[in-house]
Amino acid sequence: MGDAALRQAGAQILRVDLSFAELSADSTVKRQPRSPWRPRPDDFWSAFEDRALYYDAFRADNSRDVLLVGPTPLNLRPGLEAAHYSALPSGVALETELFPSRSTMLTRLVDVPDNAKAVRVEAFGETFDLAIQPNFSAALTGARILFTINKNNRLEWIADWAHWHAALHGTDTVILFDNGSTDYSIEKLEGTLAAVDGLKTVIVISVPHKFGPIDTSVLKTKFYPRFLQISMTNLALRRFGMQAEGLIDCDIDELAWAGGESVYERTGRSALGVTRMRGRWIEAARAPDAPVRHQTFRHRLANLGHRLSPSKWVLDPRRDWVQSLKVHPYLHRIHGAPMAARKHDNKAAFFHFKGINTNWKEDRTGNGKRPQRLTIDDRLAAAMSALARQNSGN
Repeated sequence: MGDAALRQAGAQILRVDLSFAELSADSTVKRQPRSPWRPRPDDFWSAFEDRALYYDAFRADNSRDVLLVGPTPLNLRPGLEAAHYSALPSGVALETELFPSRSTMLTRLVDVPDNAKAVRVEAFGETFDLAIQPNFSAALTGARILFTINKNNRLEWIADWAHWHAALHGTDTVILFDNGSTDYSIEKLEGTLAAVDGLKTVIVISVPHKFGPIDTSVLKTKFYPRFLQISMTNLALRRFGMQAEGLIDCDIDELAWAGGESVYERTGRSALGVTRMRGRWIEAARAPDAPVRHQTFRHRLANLGHRLSPSKWVLDPRRDWVQSLKVHPYLHRIHGAPMAARKHDNKAAFFHFKGINTNWKEDRTGNGKRPQRLTIDDRLAAAMSALARQNSGN
């Protein structure tokens, strides 16, 4: 599917390609997990991404460089440092810098000729040619972007999620990375989002690669093998969002709230251009005949258990410190950001809905669990009232 822009229901549907490269199936070289000697179950190895080198290659914003984004190399790093990188069709050798972090890596290819169509990476006895994709940051100047990765979430959940952020925060652009959904097509996702009032641009990108397991054989950061999710977070910033007004990192089961104020505007006024939001777990309790939708869940635990959801963030990418390729957005904080960016904004939060879940990761919908004392979440009630007023035009 080539780069194209379509119009549907008032929104522009932007279709983009990615450039993917992986080690051949018969290669004797494979990525290994941390502490590879430790025993792991078979399902870990089947889910672990041991072959992917790059998920995409694209022009950097406002420079002649090309960026490659892919999983963190782990044991493959020496081979990638020793690799030969060149521009095609000229064959000009390219200077290279690697910027690895826990789960992802950016590779900077310096001063790539303007007429280059692809880059060639010669490593591990193989040759990988990656088409150079365009950067859309300039086209999305001033955009208010919401993004996430998705697999088989219900279409009505996706529409509710986009509508909430468009109505309450002014989101006008949604980037959805689809990880091989089987319940519907990419075109169905595009149409669902394009029908949401307030959206100007919809970008649905197919990423049918391994999502990655949890590694319980390591003592810290057991989620590090989620290479795809973290790499797409970096891709959202570097290929699409560098000139945006802001980016919100919220999953389909997460809705941001800032007391009636747009979190983009709040982030724009902050000292560092970051709003870090605490999560509030909303329990999967609803009336028996109520549909399974965000708006039918209103309760949290009466104790402090509702505060245990990990944090999320909103970023103004135009700040100078974001330009460094050592800055890698992760799910719950931005690695490489100034230390002060870890501070939470007490006026901003997000609601994390246990009932908006296919239970792919764990049972969050409450089946077989003992009931606990619940109470109406007052902040969610206020947010739902604000949404109702927006929907009624008041």
